[in-house]
Amino acid sequence: MKRILVTGATSGIGYALAQQLCNKGHSIIATGRNRDKLEELAALTGCHIIAADLRDPEQAVGLFEQAVEKLGGLDVLINNAGMNSRKCGIDEFTLEEFDYQYAVNLRAPALLSREALKVMKPARSGQIINVLSTVAKRSNETMAVYTAMKQGLAGFSAILMKEAQPHGIKVTSLFPGGADTNFREAERPQYMQPESVAQTISVLLDLPQDVVMHEMVFRPPVELE
Repeated sequence: MKRILVTGATSGIGYALAQQLCNKGHSIIATGRNRDKLEELAALTGCHIIAADLRDPEQAVGLFEQAVEKLGGLDVLINNAGMNSRKCGIDEFTLEEFDYQYAVNLRAPALLSREALKVMKPARSGQIINVLSTVAKRSNETMAVYTAMKQGLAGFSAILMKEAQPHGIKVTSLFPGGADTNFREAERPQYMQPESVAQTISVLLDLPQDVVMHEMVFRPPVELE
């Protein structure tokens, strides 16, 4: 049984992941902004919940401290929360949109990773999983801001791996392709289901102790690159 903090757990991949991990017997803290969805998840699984807005750095650090207190420590941090306000050309994005995406997609997981190291390094064990996107491997028009934040997190995560691994802490950067979640305006049944992505992520927790997955790219069969 592992003590796990999952961000972005009110919908999509995070919601499915929290369910699956609870079903496996892990002790879960699920976080997000939507308290109603968190309470629904808690009723369904028995997980602990903390409502917080990752746009606020104080709330991000505060939720981590609450999670560690509730769980009596932390074995796994899964930085799953992410958002893309809209697709638009570079000459169209607003400062508000840029700051919002920076706060959620880059600053929050960086802060949570920083706090996790403070707990995991003394224990000389732990695991941090950063959920990125295959957009970080590409250069898609109208996705400049989102791509910049995900590429920034990919760079941060790569250095986090090098700093954490000598202390017995595993760090994995995940690059999932298209998933059929409410992240998208239109349904995409040809893409991966949230439950499938969650199942793939949960496999990382069951790898042998002498194996570290530094990066993993996975896509639906309809995507060839």
